[in-house]
Amino acid sequence: MSQYIVNDFKFATEKYSKNKKTNNSGVWVKCDDGNQNENVDYFGVLQEILELEYSGWPIKRIVLFQCKWFDPTSRGTRELKQHNIIEVKHTRKYEAYDPFIIAHNAKQVYYAPYPLRRDKSDLWVVIKTNRWGEWKLRMNWMLHIKMKYQVFIK
Repeated sequence: MSQYIVNDFKFATEKYSKNKKTNNSGVWVKCDDGNQNENVDYFGVLQEILELEYSGWPIKRIVLFQCKWFDPTSRGTRELKQHNIIEVKHTRKYEAYDPFIIAHNAKQVYYAPYPLRRDKSDLWVVIKTNRWGEWKLRMNWMLHIKMKYQVFIK
């Protein structure tokens, strides 16, 4: 499977997204780090979508995302709070082998390189995308407001 819709996000594998106009392979998941009392943001790229089916009645299915993760430490990910920007160093990978997440826990991001900045060529800016449902809701609300307050001139 190369595409999957979950939580109103349309995900696609990195291989499928290559040479497409839109890229839906960016993954973000918030996890509890066992050593600390805080959540850690993990950013990565979706490599494969796996659906596991358990036999028996009722049939149970679970979808897993296999991801290539960027280093979540301060050496690989940093937040510039004054500019509301998160940067990942795409050349630094997460050292532990922990590629799988449950698809329902994933949120979608897009990675944008810095244009014309050689000193930041190994950094990507993380852009958190909106859910499909949020856009539909916003568009319907805007259409409703526009129609409600529209003035017709003869």
